[in-house]
Parts: sequence; C-alpha cells; structure tokens
Amino acid sequence: MTTAEWHALQDTFYRKHRLYQMQWAGLDLSKFRIAASSFAGPIALQRDDRLLLEAGSAPMLDSSIHVYSASGQTIGTIEYEGLHMAGFSWNAREELVCVQEDGNVRVFSLSGRDPVSFSLGPEARERGVAECCFWDQGLVAMTQDLRFIYVNDIGEPKPRMLADAQLTEPPHCWTVVPPHLTLSRHVEVLVATGATVLCVDAAGVQDQLLDQGPYARISVSPNGRLAALCSLQGRIQVVSIDFQRSFSECTAPASSALADIAWCGSDAAVLSFGDEALLVGPFGDTLSFEFDAPVHLVQELDGVRMFTDDVHELLSKVGEDSKSVFQIGSTAPAALLYDAVDTMRAHSSRADEIVRSIRDDMPQAVDTCIAAAGAEPDVGVQQALLRAASLGKSFLTAYNGDKLVDMCRSLRVVNSLASYAVGIPATLVQFHSLPFEEWVERLLHRNLHQLALRICAHMDAPADQVYVHWACAKIRASTIDDDALYRILRERLDTLPRAIASYVDIAEVANACGFQRLAIRLLLHEPRAASQVPLLISMGQDDAAMDAAMRSGDADLVYFVIFHLFKALSLGDFFQTIARTPAAARLFEKYCTDMDAPVLEDYYFQDDAFAKSARLIVVENLHESDAVKLVANLKVALKMLHNDKASVLEARAMDQQIKLLQVQQQFSRDISNEEDSYIGLTLNETLARTLAAGNYSRATKLRTDFKVPERRFYYIKVHALVGRRDWAELARLAHARKSPIGYRPFVDECVAALQYQEAAKYVPKCDVQDRAALFMRIGFYHEAAQAAVQARDVDTLRQVHAAATDPTLQHDIAQQIEQLTSR
Repeated sequence: MTTAEWHALQDTFYRKHRLYQMQWAGLDLSKFRIAASSFAGPIALQRDDRLLLEAGSAPMLDSSIHVYSASGQTIGTIEYEGLHMAGFSWNAREELVCVQEDGNVRVFSLSGRDPVSFSLGPEARERGVAECCFWDQGLVAMTQDLRFIYVNDIGEPKPRMLADAQLTEPPHCWTVVPPHLTLSRHVEVLVATGATVLCVDAAGVQDQLLDQGPYARISVSPNGRLAALCSLQGRIQVVSIDFQRSFSECTAPASSALADIAWCGSDAAVLSFGDEALLVGPFGDTLSFEFDAPVHLVQELDGVRMFTDDVHELLSKVGEDSKSVFQIGSTAPAALLYDAVDTMRAHSSRADEIVRSIRDDMPQAVDTCIAAAGAEPDVGVQQALLRAASLGKSFLTAYNGDKLVDMCRSLRVVNSLASYAVGIPATLVQFHSLPFEEWVERLLHRNLHQLALRICAHMDAPADQVYVHWACAKIRASTIDDDALYRILRERLDTLPRAIASYVDIAEVANACGFQRLAIRLLLHEPRAASQVPLLISMGQDDAAMDAAMRSGDADLVYFVIFHLFKALSLGDFFQTIARTPAAARLFEKYCTDMDAPVLEDYYFQDDAFAKSARLIVVENLHESDAVKLVANLKVALKMLHNDKASVLEARAMDQQIKLLQVQQQFSRDISNEEDSYIGLTLNETLARTLAAGNYSRATKLRTDFKVPERRFYYIKVHALVGRRDWAELARLAHARKSPIGYRPFVDECVAALQYQEAAKYVPKCDVQDRAALFMRIGFYHEAAQAAVQARDVDTLRQVHAAATDPTLQHDIAQQIEQLTSR
C-alpha cells in the first residue's frame, strides 16, 4: 500500500522510501571519511587515518579515495597522495574538492582528467588548515589560528580573508551561509563560541547575543531563512536566520551524540544520532527512525537521503497531490479517478458511476494524477496514476495532452537514472532543477554512453557531447595505432545523421595521449577554424595552422598564427615561412607598415624585394630635413631600384629627385633665411620660389635641366611674376612670343591680385568671344561694350547695359542693341 511509507507529523506526512540495498560488500562506514554529493550524486570514501585499525579489519587500508554510486556500485578510484586532508566535498559539477592541511586544494574529476590545484594563500600555508565547510560553488577554511579564508568560485579561485572574529579557542561548531542566500550577496559564517553565535563576513563580526549555548551543530535551511541549532545539552531550536525569532524547540534523545543536521525541505530538519534519525517538524513535533547502523545524511532540494552500511533511503515531504489521491478517506476527484481505474480493471459497472460523478472536475483530477505521478518514487504507483490520468483524459475533448506526454517522458528518464546499475536516484523536482545537459554529463562521467544516447534520443536532445566523450574515452583506453583508431572513430561518427559540432575536444585528447597523427586527421573535420588553429599550433603543426587560418578568411586568425611564428622561430626561418603564403606575407607587411616596425626592412632585404626596400627608405625619409642625409639615403634607394629590372621608371624618377635635391641644396646655400630653404620642395614649388626670388635665368636653366613642359613653366612664371608685381617682366613675357597658354591666365592672375589696370592690358590679346566678359569682370564697361559690339553679342551688351551706371553709356549701348537686333 502506498501510504505504508507515510509517517504523520500533525497534519503533514513524510515518506521514507527505500532507494537501494547498498551493493558495497562488507564496508564499515565508521572507519571512513565520507563525502556524498547532492542531486543523487556519488559517494566518496577515504579511510580515516585518525582512527586506529586492526590489521586486516578493513578491505581498504590505502589513502586512495574510493567513489561509489548511490546504490553502492563502484564508479572508480582516485589515487590520492599528499598531506592529511582537512576536508573534502563535491561541488555542483560533480568534482571532488580536497583541501589539504597545508592550504593546497586539489579538484578531481570523475572523467579522469588531471586534477586542478590551487592554494588558499600564504596565510593557510603558514598557519595550516584545521577544518573546512563547503557549498556547491565554493568553500570556507578555518586555519589553525582560528581565521577564516573563503573562495567564492572554485572554478576561478580567488582566496580572501573574512574579518577576524578574535577567537581565543576553537569554536564548538561553525557553518557557512552561501552568498546566494544572504542579503549582502557575500558569504557569511555562523560560528558557535561560548553561549552565543557570531556572524562573520568580509566586512565585520556581529554577535547574535544568544545565551542558550554552547551549540554543537548549526545548519541553515535551503532557502536561507531558517537555522537549526542543537546545543550540547541536546536542546534543538529552529530560529530565523537573523536569530530574532524562535519557531520551534524540542529536546533530542540522550542515547548518543549528535552527528549531523540536514534539512528536509525548508521547514523541517533531520538530526542523526548514531543509528537514529530524528525529524523535527515546524512546530517542534518529532519523528524518530531507527537503523541497524550509524546513519549518514545528504541534504537534497526536496528531502534528505539517509544511508548506512546496508540501506539507502529517501525522506521527503508528501505533496498535496499525493495526499489528494492516496490519503485514507479522500473523496477528491483525483482519488475517485484513481479508484475508477481499479474498478474498471475488475470489470465493475461502478467505474462508470465514478467517472460520471467527477465529470465536471475531470480536468482537475487529471492534472492532480499527473502531478502525483511525478512525486511518487515507486514505478508501479507512477504507472497506475498515469493510467488514471489517461482514462480521465479520454473523457475530455479539449484537454491538452502535452502535460501527460511530458510527464511520461521525464519519469522514464528519472527511473532509468535510478536503476541499480546507474545509481542516480534523482527525484523529478531535482531532475527539472538542473539543465538536461548536466544529467547527460553525469552519465558520461560514469562512461554510460549507451544509456546517455538513448536518453538524448528519448528527449529529442542533441547527442554531440555523448559522441565526443565516447571518442575521448575510446582514445584514452586504446592501445592500437593511429590509423586503426581513426578508422574505428570514423566508422562510428560517419553513421550519425548529422556531423558532430566540434572535433577539437577529441583531437586534444588524442594529442595528449600521444596520437598526434590521429589528432591532425581529426582536426581536418573541424568546421571552426578559430578552434582548429590554436590546437594545431600547440601540436607544432605551424604550416597546417597557417593553411587553416587562410582558408577561414579571418584576418585576425592569420595574424594569430603570424605572431606565434614570429615568437617561435628565428627571424630568418620566420621570413621564409610566411613567404610561402603570399596573403600572410601581405598581412605581415601591412601590420609592420601600420605599426612602423623596423623588422620590415630585414624582411624586404631577405626576400630581395628591392623596390619595396626602396619605397620603405623613401617613406622613412619623408620628414628628413638634413639634405646631405636625405641625398645619401635616396642614393641607397636608387641603387636598390637599379637591381630591380621591373622598376626602370621608378629608378628614373628617383634619379631626377636626387638631382633636384642637389640643386635645392645649392640654392639653399645662397639664402640666409633657413625658413626659406628649398629642401623638400617639389620641382614646381622650386621653380615658383626661384622665380619669386627674381632668379629668372636660374629658373630657366632649371626648366631646361629637368625638361619642364613649356605650358607648365608659363603658368608657374605668370603666377610668380604677378606675385612679385614685376609688370615689366610680365609684359616682356607676353610680347616676346605667342603665349603657349594663351592670355587668359595673365588676366586671371592680375584679377586675383586686384590689379585691374594690368589685367586690362592683356584682355585685347584674349579671344574675341571672351573680351567683353573679361572687361565686365574688371569693371571696364566702355571697353566691354565695344568688345561685345565687335563680337556682335547682344546678350552680353544687355548685361553691360544692366551693370553700367553711366547714362550716356547706357544710351549708346541701347542704340547698339537696337541696330544689331534690327538687322
């Protein structure tokens, strides 16, 4: 009968369900130190070296840590060598955290990876660690001089000191309030000393001013709102976490000393006294459970697991759904629906009457049966409840059956995990409290790959992590060569409906186990170059890493390989390596150019890149003010260009530039003001400055030596002469011969210099069509009118008529317009 496991505590029921008959043979747990993981995790045993044992009295006399499942099946052995442990416990990732007395911490994984080690700092090393207290993510250690050191996250350990509690003697007991349960979101430690309790955190110490101690045990509820206190006299109190309110009190049996306290939910505590467990309810009522051997407690999210040498049981609160169905005398719709199934199987007509009586409450009855099935630990009861829910659902036309389907799927997984062979007796509440991937990972830690695959398929979840772990385990256990192992892996992985997401983890294990050729071949199947390249580099496969980076098209990844090669190789070997990949070489050049790296000169020299070396010299000397050095450096660049047959034009231009610099150097010697130096000017600027200085013959010679085109020279000279206001030389230039650039530039330069009278001298030499507009531009309206009449341009005449202010001129222009338009 289902209620046979129920135990009443006032109006609340608690269920004590037998999970397993322990499979370990002949173990006396009193001789071991024990660490049991929550969420139905493994149990670690290490011989307690503080106890004197009779030779041959125990099967395990070494210092190894033996790991068992919750059913007592052997999972593995952790070879532990080191100092005596101050404490050990499991974290949320099912890793065993071992704290040594010298302050060193070692974290062991069930998957067989090398342990991770870190230190609690110089304080722990110098003073020694006396005791430890753990939670899912971190730990607190008490040193021999009664100071507390905490680590918030074991994955990223940063040891810090809590405030000094000024303890003069070891506390009677102490416990941790994890950061996620405190208002400050920082770890707190409750320390029982004298008759009171101190609350210690990083900021300070607060005395709770209690007077009913000393306390032998303190335990904080899972929601962080309550604390259970047990005094040395056996007085048990449940108080608020701020110790301001007391909710219940009772007296513990005096038969044996208190061993441990764990919470059953958030409103009841379980205390272990040797072979007896005592459940203390919310109002001080108690339930006692007797065992044949000392009992050990494991606090769970929704109950307490209790195990001894022989049995493993779960104590949990009976939910309202189960009470509605199974409580004696219940007339709830769900209870009637459950009874209807039994009567229907007995072929009784009463089943129809029951169903009709609850027709209006049928949706509620179905939901209650489904929820009760999830809370029941017995598979037969689960099946009966689900049959009842299915029966009720068949009478509903608009009921969504997804809830029933989801419950069936989840229970099938939970029951598979709870089998003796697996030994993970998680409840449905625990199963839904963790991501599905974590349950799969726990199976993989136990090398249960086949079951993990079936569960993934059953839950329609991707199985990539299962295949990756299987391949890694296969490699670790393999004794065959790389090629044979590769064939085995590919034969299995090629049969998958879709390729696994990443091969990097498998390749890393292969490389670590000495199968480097296998690792390289596996990496060829890796779709993500960002994961592929670092591993290839770590294996010394630089060429393969460069090829993979180039195929990815990711410039940052190529730079990553380039920088690695630059650090790992000699300069000559580095240049030869990147020269084999032109795209990488171009990226290297770009980086060196942007960062002005001197190594680029060596690279060009070794690569015989003469033109690039010359260009680099030119760029480096762009701001060189010393003409002697500049000419010398450019001659070196010219010599390099002569060595490059494809740089004939560049060599010719460089030669001309050197000649120009030499001329500029000569010109600069002839002036006294250094600010007017010619060095660094272009050929046009040099001509312009020479003309502006009045050195017309020198400018003419410069034009001849450098074969400056006549038109360009004229433009430069006209501009320079106007700037000097040398109107006589400008007139000579205009009348010496026909201007190759015309006379419009003469006018434009004079106008720009506001010399309108000079500009008017050259307008008559311009084209007939332009003269009127040019005269108007400088305000010579009489001449503009004459030019427009000469060009027979009526539109321009009208513009002159509108712009002119002289009435006589306007009259004459009007007559000219009339004459031109009347013809």
